[in-house]
Amino acid sequence: MNPMDQLRSARPAHLDTPVDEGTRAAELTHAMAQFRQTKPARARKIAKPVWGLGLAGVAAATAVAVGVTATGGTTSAPSAPAVAQGTKPAAVKLSAKQVLLVAAESSLKAKAGSGAYWHIESQSGDAQLVGTKVHYTVNSLGRSDTWFARSAKVDSWWVSQNLGTKPAPGDEAAWKQDGSPTTWSVKVAKRGATGKLLIDSKAGKPFGNTINVGDKIVDLAGKNVSFAELQKLPTTAAALKARLMQGYAGHGTESDEPQDADAWLFQVTAGVLSDMPVKPAVRAAAYQVLAGLGDVRSLGEVTDALGRKGQGISRSESWPNGQYERQLIVDPQTGVLLTDQIVAVHPGGQWAGLKPGTVVNYNAITKAAWTDEKPVKP
Repeated sequence: MNPMDQLRSARPAHLDTPVDEGTRAAELTHAMAQFRQTKPARARKIAKPVWGLGLAGVAAATAVAVGVTATGGTTSAPSAPAVAQGTKPAAVKLSAKQVLLVAAESSLKAKAGSGAYWHIESQSGDAQLVGTKVHYTVNSLGRSDTWFARSAKVDSWWVSQNLGTKPAPGDEAAWKQDGSPTTWSVKVAKRGATGKLLIDSKAGKPFGNTINVGDKIVDLAGKNVSFAELQKLPTTAAALKARLMQGYAGHGTESDEPQDADAWLFQVTAGVLSDMPVKPAVRAAAYQVLAGLGDVRSLGEVTDALGRKGQGISRSESWPNGQYERQLIVDPQTGVLLTDQIVAVHPGGQWAGLKPGTVVNYNAITKAAWTDEKPVKP
């Protein structure tokens, strides 16, 4: 069953009146307008350095090594249906399955693209609870560029920069009450114990390194794979799910902490969408895999840390240090995954004291495209 057929079957019964595809697409457009414990390495596992290692990087590490996202192309949004003058159209909230199937259909329409490198730019943030006189939240920010080489004879590169730490929006007054510090010491989990990490408000210099191991360029479901292997990934949901599940061993890809199969698959599949130079049809299949998972809910319209609006879907996750929610913010009309983030529900451990709803970690993709331009090395 293709995405549009699945979308039709997921459509609420009260909306199942005969309409042509143009009107159906217009309705969807209008509806959406309303709204990381590190485990022993396998040989050398491809891994990206994490901002504030031991912070969000410890508990919230994603299944893959590098932050990426996009479809390889975009599609233009159809016009919204006409509305009688003086009336306000009723807001329609799509289900998580509907959002994901629209994104799958949009991904199928994207062009595969060409170029020597798949280039991704992303921004990230980690929230920390700090303060001596009063507690408040600060965000440690960073940016990164990743160049995945199409040829196995060319190095793939990852370049990153620490952008410094600053008070979270709304916590500036508490920061001033604490004496407006420019450095903070925070507790971090480290190999089963607790250590301390000093974070600074000052930005650092860019640094980087090659990320390929031979012809392997990225970690897929716990195994290093090559560009050629990524190009051979299945383009149907059932086959892609089976391929990804070959890596499931009852625990996280970056830790030995138990993790249920659906939570693991949600994480790994999000990695395919956010990180990997795969064919548009594979991205479409990945969205369909997510659409088939249980306990995935729709958040409606969500604004990410960069101020961009998209449709949010989420799944609850229980960690040793509390209850959290993994959220994906998607632009269904282009099939682009904008942001992958972790939100506190009942935080504990190093995040005990954070307000529920705080984004404790995010990775936001700002650019993803094929290019012939060589990596800009630090």
